[in-house]
Formats: sequence, structure tokens, C-alpha cells
Amino acid sequence: MTNLNPSDAPGSRWLAWAQLVRLPNVFTVLADVGAAYLLISGGPQPWAPWLAIILAGVALYWAGMILNDVFDVERDREERPGRPIPAGLISQGQATKVGWGLLAVGVLLSGVAGYLRQDVAGFHWLPLVIAVALAGMIVAYDGPLKRTPLAPVAMGGCRVLSFLLGASAAVVVEPGQAWLPTYVVAIACGFGVYIMGVTTMARREATGGRNPNLFVGAGVMILGVGIMAFAPQLKTPPLGFQIRPDAFAILVAAVAAPAVLRGLRAIIEPTPIKIQMAIRVGILTIIPLAACFGYLGAGAIWGLLIFLLTFPSLVLALRFRVT
Repeated sequence: MTNLNPSDAPGSRWLAWAQLVRLPNVFTVLADVGAAYLLISGGPQPWAPWLAIILAGVALYWAGMILNDVFDVERDREERPGRPIPAGLISQGQATKVGWGLLAVGVLLSGVAGYLRQDVAGFHWLPLVIAVALAGMIVAYDGPLKRTPLAPVAMGGCRVLSFLLGASAAVVVEPGQAWLPTYVVAIACGFGVYIMGVTTMARREATGGRNPNLFVGAGVMILGVGIMAFAPQLKTPPLGFQIRPDAFAILVAAVAAPAVLRGLRAIIEPTPIKIQMAIRVGILTIIPLAACFGYLGAGAIWGLLIFLLTFPSLVLALRFRVT
């Protein structure tokens, strides 16, 4: 991985911000927020709230990544001095302001997305509520929960709310219906459980060695894949889908197979490199998984467009840290 230091070229400041926000990961947010919207709307219509909610998701994600390093700055000075803040490329004060500012921008843009859906029935409040919940979960993870057993749960909760954020801007709230469809909530929970598993496996990525986290994490990750595969079958009747739910389950299993196999390899040979590779693949697999749901809701073209986000993410992951 690239280690930045103050002696780098003038462009190193931009590289420092890219490192701070874990730039390759932003494509996972573009994918899951965008796909959640497409799953319900069947396409990017209306486009204005779709764009607003995607930008909101990115702002909230980047806020979480920046505040993660702000909260960890003392530990990073000892263990990861090449990170942008301890390396002096970005000041702690500046990072703090940008992190909290992006958190506020993300919540604001979610409210804008709700306002732009006035065609539904007045102000659509659901995106704003979910954004506030997501912002709270981000701060909880970055702050008090990160070094507790609840950390994977909090990280999974962030991914649940990220998917629901995209769906919330597309759902048509009818009289008497103030929430999202059950199958959409189940899909979001599947993403959350999957990330809980990946996060659990990552808790010893720097040191390696056999430990229960690898077994538990891999099992939880597989459970998340299973939930995602079968959650669409909760929609009754399954009208509006672009692929049969039973065929969809096979597609999800095939897409997730490389990440699962990487996790199993890490269990068999628990070196730091094997574990870190399993985590990297696990995180980036969010994109093709999200592409499956884009395909399910809006057709093969949109599924393919989301899947193509995998390539810039993989290229950037060669230079910037993912975890």
C-alpha cells in the first residue's frame, strides 16, 4: 500500500485526501445506494432525487472514513504513522471540520432528495430520517463502539442504513404506508450481516494467526449472502422483477463465491496477507452484489453499469488502502 509522507510531490495533498476517505470504497456506496433506488423505481426516474441521494450517501461515507482517522489519530501515530493525519499531510483540525461538515452535508442532501419527491405526497421525510440514523451510527462506530464487541454490528448497521437510504428516496409512500417494503428491508439486512462478517474477520488482519474471529466472520458473511439471495422472495406477488427470484438466488451465490472462497482460504492459512486479501475482496464484492439488485429492479443494462464500477475500484485499491 502507498505510504504518504510530507516529502511527496505537490499532488500528495490530493493523494492524502484520497487515502483518508479510502477512495476505492466509494464505489461500493455508489453501487448500493444507486441499486437500492433502482430496485424500487425500476430506473433512475425521477433522476433528481436519485442523484441527490447518491451524493448524500457518498458524503456520509466520506464523513465516516475521515472521522474514523480523527478518532484514531493517537493510535495511528504509534501504529500507522504513514496515515495522512499523523504524517502531517492533513491537519487534525482540518480533518475534523471536513468530517463533521460532510456529515451535515449528507443529512442535508437527504432532506433535499425528500423535498424533490414532493410529487409523492408533500415533503418525503423518510430519506432525512434514515440519514440522521446513519449519521448517528457512523459516529457511534468511529467513536465509542470501535474497540468493543459491538463494532461489527455497528459497521453492519451502517451498511443496512446505506442501502435503505437509497431505497427511501424511491419508495412511493402511500396513505397508511410509512415505511419500506419488507423485502427491501430484508435485502438491506443481508448487506448488513454480510459486512458484519467481513468486519469480524478483519479484527485481526494486521497480526494474523488462527482465531475464532475468522470462523465466526466467515459464517456470518455466508449467512448475509443467503439473506440477500432469498430476500426478494418475500415480495408477494413478485411482480416487476427483471429476473425470476429462484434464478436470482443462484446469481447472488455465484457473485459472492469468490469472496467466500477467499474467506475460507484465510481460515486455512491465516497469514496477514491472506486475511487482508479476503477483507479487500469481501468489501469490493459489495459492488457486484449491488449490481444484482440493480438488475433485479431495472434490468440487465443498469445491472451491468453498476457492475462496471468494480473496475475503477479495483484499480484504485492497488494504490490506496481499502480497510
